[in-house]
Amino acid sequence: MAITGQAFQPDLPDTYSNVTVLTNSASAEFGRAGGAVTNLITKGGTNVYHGEVYERYTGSGLNALTPQQRLQKPTATATSPVVKTRSDQHTYGFNAGGPVIKNKLFVFGALQAQRFFGRALGSQFELPDQAGTATLQALQARTGTVQSGQAALFANYLSNYGYLSNYQNVTPLQTNGTHVLESLNIGNGQTVTTGLFQRPAVPQLSTTTQWTYRVDFTPRQADSFAFRYLHSRNALSPDFNNNPSLNGFDSQQGGPVELGEAFWTHVFGPRVLNEARVSEARLNFGFVYTAETIANPLAALPTLSFLGNRIPNLGRNTNLPQARGEDLYQFQDTVGFTKGRNSVRVGADIGRQLEQEQISLNTLGTLQYGNTGTFGSSLGEFLNNALGGGGSATQTFGSPRIDPHGWRSGVFAQDDIKLNPDLTVNLGVRYDYLTNAENSLRFPGVDPANLNAPLTTVVRIKPDVNNISPRLGFAYVPHAGLFSDGKTVFHGGFGIFYDSSFSNFVVNSGQSSPNVVAAQITSTLDPATAPNGVTNSNGQLANLGPVLNPRNAVTSLDPNVVNPYTYQFNLGFERQLPGNTKLTVNYVGSNSKKLFATRQYNFIVPGTTSRIIPTRGPIAIRGGYGSSNYNSLQAELSHSFSRGFEVRAAYTYSHDLDNVSEAFATNQSTSNAANLSANGLSQEYGNSDFDHRNYLVVSYVYAPVGLHSDNGFLDAAYGVLTRHWSISGIERFQSGPYSNLFINADTNGDGITGNDRPVVSNASAPFLTAAADGSLLRGANPNANPNVTYDLVAFNQPLPARVKGQPAPLPALVPLAPGNAHFYVPNQANARATLSQEIGRNSFLNPGQQSHDVAVEKGVGLSYLHFERATLKLRAEANNIGNHNNVGLLGTNALQIGLPTQFNPVLSRVGNNGLTGGQGRNVVLWAKFVF
Repeated sequence: MAITGQAFQPDLPDTYSNVTVLTNSASAEFGRAGGAVTNLITKGGTNVYHGEVYERYTGSGLNALTPQQRLQKPTATATSPVVKTRSDQHTYGFNAGGPVIKNKLFVFGALQAQRFFGRALGSQFELPDQAGTATLQALQARTGTVQSGQAALFANYLSNYGYLSNYQNVTPLQTNGTHVLESLNIGNGQTVTTGLFQRPAVPQLSTTTQWTYRVDFTPRQADSFAFRYLHSRNALSPDFNNNPSLNGFDSQQGGPVELGEAFWTHVFGPRVLNEARVSEARLNFGFVYTAETIANPLAALPTLSFLGNRIPNLGRNTNLPQARGEDLYQFQDTVGFTKGRNSVRVGADIGRQLEQEQISLNTLGTLQYGNTGTFGSSLGEFLNNALGGGGSATQTFGSPRIDPHGWRSGVFAQDDIKLNPDLTVNLGVRYDYLTNAENSLRFPGVDPANLNAPLTTVVRIKPDVNNISPRLGFAYVPHAGLFSDGKTVFHGGFGIFYDSSFSNFVVNSGQSSPNVVAAQITSTLDPATAPNGVTNSNGQLANLGPVLNPRNAVTSLDPNVVNPYTYQFNLGFERQLPGNTKLTVNYVGSNSKKLFATRQYNFIVPGTTSRIIPTRGPIAIRGGYGSSNYNSLQAELSHSFSRGFEVRAAYTYSHDLDNVSEAFATNQSTSNAANLSANGLSQEYGNSDFDHRNYLVVSYVYAPVGLHSDNGFLDAAYGVLTRHWSISGIERFQSGPYSNLFINADTNGDGITGNDRPVVSNASAPFLTAAADGSLLRGANPNANPNVTYDLVAFNQPLPARVKGQPAPLPALVPLAPGNAHFYVPNQANARATLSQEIGRNSFLNPGQQSHDVAVEKGVGLSYLHFERATLKLRAEANNIGNHNNVGLLGTNALQIGLPTQFNPVLSRVGNNGLTGGQGRNVVLWAKFVF
């Protein structure tokens, strides 16, 4: 299938004149893509000088409040109002082309620059509130004590609590009028209360500069040469998308992308044509810290992490800096020839990829504080300079650079055979060979069949040499029988498509032992000798060194991994109806095998404290363990442009099933299966993260003819006022995605948090009811009894304010039998017994999404200014014109049912989710002068 048309992209230079999107079962000429293939043919110069100049503007003054700003409204006050962030974004550019030597030499060039100036709203963080900081400051005032030093360190990381005056407290008010989100025990009967604080808008600069030029030379009729160069450079600072940072720890992103390409087309005769292309593409892009962060003394300190609550990591982001440099040299040659009924194309594509990766390493170290011990919380453990149960001190030693070079080559042959005037068949085959970038590492892979091998065993990734892709397609236009009028086309196709590997795989392996040394001290509890685990937490990083430990966590690749492959197939028809209307109905499906997935091979044996291989740590291996199945019915009814009107309606009903949607976590809380055993992935088969059951799109264009008059003056006035107008729009409606109902606790004892799911105990009980075993609640309320189940809704209710001189209030313990609740969260023993009964993966359907976009355009001829071929176009666009705020993924943590953060569509109306990008109404104004 193919979609072809003219395109103008105001976000890119207007150098693309023809766009072809091959959506399913592409011919053999196109490979290394299990999804759609998009071909862009750049515009070139002609014998007539032509071009355009344009500017596109959008700004905060034209736009609605963002979702985060709307959330602030309930807590806004006269002294802390909702402030709309101000911004202006200009996109301006030009393109022009024409002859240098008529009929021989042509040039074309374009420039586009985009500049965003304004303020960006920061993220929201859970931090100690006014009462909580008062408690911490009281500890800090007790000079000479351990708690005093630790409280001072905590205050230092938070710039002495400057956020209390600079950030807005957006915590919902409790019944007693106070802002309390959590109440964390810190020992000696003391608690630290927290609130949700919104970082204020900060100046943000985003720049993009793109330019291109093209030269075409036709020395004679049989030969044509072309050269094009494209350059793009962008920057964003600060980058809140990849680093939702606190003050002093901001990052930025950016870098150049370049493409130089030369073409030579030679006509050997009326039947033979050769097309040769040679190109080089360069990329150099990085996610790095700002100069202010680098100069911040706190950025040179270890990162602090707190388990069991939502306090953010303090310190710099250990996933930064990261950067990628890439050179791709490519040679392509295709020969096409026709003979009789056959149109044959044969070609080769040879590519050499040279890549450099700057990988992020935890070189300064991380101190992670556990939430079990005698001090009541991970913050309590920190304040007493202990790591607590489950805490750790970690630091990574090694080189931050890897060079995963490789080859990306393919050959193909295809033949379009016109068997008769009604039937054309496409036959083809393609072969691709891609080298394994992981073999550039010192230790490329880990053999799942020999996990007892020494950690430094070199296991190379085997080459995948079987990527043979047959293709078949047909188009049938009957001229006899029921459809003898020739207005119906039946078509179908089948093909096998191979995908390539992720660069992230080699990056993650390069960040892991044994390619680097991840030294770690793990804190465990001993009631008699170490009730809070490892003490003197601040001094633990000094005890670490570049000594490889067999128990280090490993992330690596299966040596038998192959390129994932997809069987694609489609069958359908198109029928020309009266009134310039066309009906298209297609069945489109695919079946994918050997998809990349992550498996944990060395998990803790449930019911014990030991891993499968006790002498080794966690071993996560990526391999071709996944599969998916997609089926859809697609229908489209379109009315071609006539009498000033065009409309197209397309509806898709589909079901996408898989046992893993990504090698990394997406809608799931973790990339690990609920059941980590050998056959555990079979239990994961269900709705895909990308499953949207229904999708409807309606697009339209209305361009009225306008009024005319025999009177020259009146006709000119009519032309300005009523002619060359158009209104267009796109209406989109989509079912919501699916996500997991999960538990943020290790209920089955396999050593993984987040892959556990609840059991549906009573499907007839209200959905938002849940009972949990007391063993899971003792961290927050030590009075909870194991083997007694309690009502989670009551347990998660906001706590009343603490009365001076009285013990801190504890969460309510209301016994509730599992049979009286919809969900049941068992203890470890019961979780192991009910593992096969856990609710299925991606069983929760999130709300649907919709988008309503409208544009109005007016063209003005400029012949009266003696620009006979020139036109001025004025356009206004309103994206999400109704200011509908789509809901993103809801909070689905079963252990937190009853908290306002779970299953709350109001709190999920933020972020880059949904068809409208998670934003409110966006208005764009632009003008274009075409000549």
